[in-house]
Amino acid sequence: MLTTTFLSKFLSGDPKLLKALDLDGAKLDNIPKQVFKLFHLRYLSFARTGVKIIPKSIGKLQNLEAINLRRTNVTKLPVEVLKLRKLRFLRFGGWGDYSNDYAVWGCKCPLGIGKLICLEELYGIEADSDKIVREIGSLTQLRRLDITGLRREDGKELLSSLLRLTNLRDLIISCIEEDETLDLQHSVSPKLEFLTSLLLNGRLERVPQWVTSLQSLRTLRLFNSRLREDENVIGSLEHLPNLVSLSLYGAYEGETLCFKVGGFQKLQCLELAQLKRLKWVRVEEESVPSLRSLQLVGCKLMQELPAGTQNLTGLQFLGFLDMSDELMHKVQNLDKQSEDYQTISHIPQVFTGHWINGRWEPKFL
Repeated sequence: MLTTTFLSKFLSGDPKLLKALDLDGAKLDNIPKQVFKLFHLRYLSFARTGVKIIPKSIGKLQNLEAINLRRTNVTKLPVEVLKLRKLRFLRFGGWGDYSNDYAVWGCKCPLGIGKLICLEELYGIEADSDKIVREIGSLTQLRRLDITGLRREDGKELLSSLLRLTNLRDLIISCIEEDETLDLQHSVSPKLEFLTSLLLNGRLERVPQWVTSLQSLRTLRLFNSRLREDENVIGSLEHLPNLVSLSLYGAYEGETLCFKVGGFQKLQCLELAQLKRLKWVRVEEESVPSLRSLQLVGCKLMQELPAGTQNLTGLQFLGFLDMSDELMHKVQNLDKQSEDYQTISHIPQVFTGHWINGRWEPKFL
């Protein structure tokens, strides 16, 4: 087991030419001071450790190109990090899991973060001021951005910054708290023509118009959006030409979802999770023709199988996870002569599952 003591002894051996130090998952609570003598370091990872503080000495490591602090207890970076002008990858914060509704946390960065113009990945930055949101627009090399703690009033400023980030491939935006609205519907409309993955975590009054125009988008995840039934979330997304994966997690407050003819031509994976009021799902013929995986998770009011499942002729996986007792029992005890059985008999893998001890425990039919 790697400990702070062992690491200190190793580093005392004077490995000054070390270029990468990956301590992911190590049992560490602090960073030994010897680390800050490794002037040739390019990659430094303390991900999934107990580290809480990044010392000011970080500024000595002028050759650093990547710092990984994901899933640590670091909540604030020292201003000295701004001396690291070669930084290309900066990762901190993290996500929870199903047991805590995928709670998200980030890290405060010093004003001046916009000077790190070589950054290509910035994960977990906390939007603790409008100045930070504005500075992100200076990081024009960014390909991946994960920003947390956004307030409603920051929405327009963020969209203005996104206008300048024309290289983005992957974007995650999370609001400051559960009831805060992500205000991302303005006349300012980022093009983001290369964006392939988007996650919006927070209340939405409607699906932003610019999202429905993302021609390269392959993966879309809407978390806690709580869209009303009259906002027609499916209708607004069904013509995204390259969408392959769609997750709606607490994203919709209607009772019915209908996938209509001609929609979602390339969609392969669909997850409907924690839709608290959802009772019925219907799939029309010639809708989602490429679908291979459908998972229903925590939609407790659903009593019936999705209507039209027999139309999903290419479906390989159908999962019912943490659903109502009635539906789980029905799926696990289908009579082979029943209409429900005929509806899903063409699917190679049908399973139910419960969240137990930090993971899903599936049971295949």
